[in-house]
Amino acid sequence: MDYKTILGGISIAIQLFAYFIYFKGIYNGKTKPHAFTWFVWGVLSIIGFSAIYTSNGGAGSWLTFVNIIACFAVATIGIVQKHVKYDKYDWLALFGALLGAGLWWITKNPLYAVILISISDFICVIPTLRKAYRFPFEENALSFSMALMYYPLSILALESLTVTTWLYPASIVFTDMFLVCMILWRRKTLTK
Repeated sequence: MDYKTILGGISIAIQLFAYFIYFKGIYNGKTKPHAFTWFVWGVLSIIGFSAIYTSNGGAGSWLTFVNIIACFAVATIGIVQKHVKYDKYDWLALFGALLGAGLWWITKNPLYAVILISISDFICVIPTLRKAYRFPFEENALSFSMALMYYPLSILALESLTVTTWLYPASIVFTDMFLVCMILWRRKTLTK
């Protein structure tokens, strides 16, 4: 077993633990996911996984595949719990993702899709940032902060390190870092 396979496996183990924490927060009523945002993140992950996998991502693509399943599970729970709001940013992010997939199909170049889904991911996090600003205790900072560990490991596990394979996971690290900082800052200002 080579080190990239090991890194891919470790990144998934950390990711599953992070989602366990997130689901536990939902179950305990502390975390309230924005269902449509999680649905859009699932769509982005489908396109991201497809682009990374077909660009020889290898073990580094596995994490994004697991993320597809987790995002749709969180979206489903959010729908069942009636945490559904349709935000213009979510629709814009979904449009960007579908546009990226269309450009990939037309040009046969997955980089276009990766660029657009990376931008779309940042747009898609805007409703969650607004919610984290207003209700910072309804978001799970620990779970999101663990992405700052498992996505870099998945990037190190990539078989082929190209912009097409690393850009999307790197953009998620950036958005999650920003989200975690927002949550922690708001919690601190509200508890003073």
